[in-house]
Amino acid sequence: MCRFCHQHGEGKKWYLRAENYSEELISDMRRRRFIADFIKKTAQGSFELEKELLRAGQAPSVLKNLGFSVIEKRQRRDHYGQVVPIEDVEKVLALANSIVRVPCVCRKKTTGRTDNSFCFGLGIDAEKLLDIKEAFLESFRPGPEEHLFERLTAAEALDLHRSFEGKGLIHTLWTFKTPFIGGLCNCDRSDCLAMTAYRHGLQLFFRGEYVAEIDLQSCAGCRSCLDVCLFGAIGFPDSNKKASIDPQLCQGCGVCRSACEFEAITLNPRNSHPLASNLW
Repeated sequence: MCRFCHQHGEGKKWYLRAENYSEELISDMRRRRFIADFIKKTAQGSFELEKELLRAGQAPSVLKNLGFSVIEKRQRRDHYGQVVPIEDVEKVLALANSIVRVPCVCRKKTTGRTDNSFCFGLGIDAEKLLDIKEAFLESFRPGPEEHLFERLTAAEALDLHRSFEGKGLIHTLWTFKTPFIGGLCNCDRSDCLAMTAYRHGLQLFFRGEYVAEIDLQSCAGCRSCLDVCLFGAIGFPDSNKKASIDPQLCQGCGVCRSACEFEAITLNPRNSHPLASNLW
């Protein structure tokens, strides 16, 4: 299990503990100030992490790795994520005190988009937490026709996540001053700042608690799974014309499983896989 499971989950999946979504945690003013500052700095383009990534990338490999190690340690304390499959998304949504659709700070930074299609606040009800609401309004400056902070039921949010998965987006949970889990996002390779950092070798999220595996008898060789894997974990050997998943690259998101019309892909626990059990 990932490090957070041992630190914040009593040896079980840390994101399935109701305590990590509690109102007590979000009532901490230090945490709320951090969230408001994070929204403003990221959406408005003054996010220091991006500058650190650039500086470290230009350094010799030894210094780069040292710098990334320092950044990752800080991020695990302040704002860190984990990939989760849709069945665990459903359990998370059932635990959240509130589910509110919020604008995506990553997409605002990378594409300029200001809609609120892909990200959800868990326990971060902007209509109640006015300091956080103000940070969103200041950063996104929505027009009068834009409807922000839509409250959703768990069933409504789950339907949206299923539709996002059908489009190839992965689901990720995010802390704000760990262990409080306040964000549930739907990410792709080009728009997500954490995915950009990952491509440069900086890890801002844990892999999922699962590894995808293919039943070769069921695989039809359609290659649909190759098109949706954001991590380059799926190959297609010419020797047998069947898809193949590298467990050391697989993040356990389950998107390839959703794309397979032949139900040839399953998710199995990472901690029981001989090659992937220690890869987080």
